[in-house]
Amino acid sequence: MLRLGIIGCGKVTTMFHLKSIKEVEDVTVTAVADLNQKRMENVRRKAGALKGYTSPEELLTDPDIEVVAINTPPRFHETLVLKAIEAGKHALCEKPLAQTLEGCKRIGEAQTNTGLVVLPVHNYAFTPCLITARDLIEKGEIGALQEIDVKFNNNLWSYGSKTDFRTKVANGLVEDILPHALSVVQVLSDPVSEVAEAEGWMRKYQVLDNIRLIMATGSGVTVRGEMNWTSLIPGFKVKVSGDEGTIHIDLMKAPQGGTVKTERGSKRIGGMNLGQYLDLILLKHPAFVGQYEHLVSTVRGDAEPLFTVDDEILMMDVLEDVVRILSNDEKGEKK
Repeated sequence: MLRLGIIGCGKVTTMFHLKSIKEVEDVTVTAVADLNQKRMENVRRKAGALKGYTSPEELLTDPDIEVVAINTPPRFHETLVLKAIEAGKHALCEKPLAQTLEGCKRIGEAQTNTGLVVLPVHNYAFTPCLITARDLIEKGEIGALQEIDVKFNNNLWSYGSKTDFRTKVANGLVEDILPHALSVVQVLSDPVSEVAEAEGWMRKYQVLDNIRLIMATGSGVTVRGEMNWTSLIPGFKVKVSGDEGTIHIDLMKAPQGGTVKTERGSKRIGGMNLGQYLDLILLKHPAFVGQYEHLVSTVRGDAEPLFTVDDEILMMDVLEDVVRILSNDEKGEKK
């Protein structure tokens, strides 16, 4: 049984992590920590944890904990990951691993030769329909891969005011959503290595809340992305185009299924039963379960990490390129 400590008892922990951990037999929450004692006690009770701390440092010195899940706002990620490594703990950290390229490199240097697993959370990479799409591409179902279109529509009102850290920095949207798109592209093809175009604008908030991108992977696959915080109905639609057909999936609303279209016709892949739809309504997404199953496998040495610190360094390089381009864009007005 993997003994887990959770640092950060906010919305992402209560909405997603706790529900998924309960579905994974090989993980138990041993302790939780949050600067706010009321939040900490609430999560401790929900998780059935025996211990609760109001200091992350106290949790990190607990000898009963093997691995920590860092679910704090991004500005704390780098420091806490480095402290976890120093304490000899494996770490699962919400994206981004650090807020700068140099920060990611510092984590990579600290991890070297420790034997510790450091996993960035890229939960959508474990969505069943995405894995199915990847397998179909590898089998040549749609021919040679040419383009990946990603549309991530979200809103912030459903998260509540306690997550307003996202709108307190100019490029919070890039930091919050673009890693989801980059991780999905990496699963389907290979990492994005070039940003050709980026534009962003404000629609609702006083920071960029909509962006549109054209990028390319190292192998030359074109990647088009649209992401926002202002949609009434969330969704994470991905269209994968080859020279012989297309695959259409929605990782958020239909994580078990999708459609393949070729000259031979159109066919459904996978599908969802009533129980799976009810799980989505209850915010029990299979991708987070997959993330924790992967954590167990990597810590136990049964699998290689799907995403490493080196991968996160490449992603952060792309994020910083996007930010540089957007900072030179004089638009930024409401549309």
